[in-house]
Amino acid sequence: MDYAEPSVLDAYLTDTEKRTLELFQALVREKGALRESYAIRLADVLGNPGEFAFYIHCSDDQRLIRTFHLLRVFRENVELLVHKTWVNESEEKPKQILFEDLKVFVEDYRAERMGSAFRRFVSIARAIPSLLFGSAGRAPDFLEYAFRIDPKFGLFFWFVGELEKQMRSTGEIEARDELYKLETLLGAYILSCF
Repeated sequence: MDYAEPSVLDAYLTDTEKRTLELFQALVREKGALRESYAIRLADVLGNPGEFAFYIHCSDDQRLIRTFHLLRVFRENVELLVHKTWVNESEEKPKQILFEDLKVFVEDYRAERMGSAFRRFVSIARAIPSLLFGSAGRAPDFLEYAFRIDPKFGLFFWFVGELEKQMRSTGEIEARDELYKLETLLGAYILSCF
């Protein structure tokens, strides 16, 4: 999957959607409650406005319950997607690997092994275009294709690309586990909105 050229973003995004890029950078840069507020603003653009705050503005006990529920919904949605789209029996092994990744992703997130959960989430999200679109989902111009389908869909895969770049980055990110936890939850939420 490629990365979005500015001309692609200009062609397909509204001004509000273009702010996603700035909001993401602020999410990475800040920490604590301010970081959470940027995550909520991102979710309002990429998901259903007002809903992500449900996972943030609550007691610790409620957050735990709500987060685990969201992760269960995310896992079930991806499993359903795989069952509906995977038709080639010769690809049974990759399907089983994806199911195992989903299982371990949820376990890692629950155990607060954020680095591992983050990497698995990115891997799972990267597999989705191939499930939906076959070889077109692996094409170098898939991101532009995704933007043409639906700007929010394209922005989700732009977001995943940014997470992937972040994963490869050796630069210092303040409160990295906090960021990974929030970005992973945000990604699972956004994908569950489609």
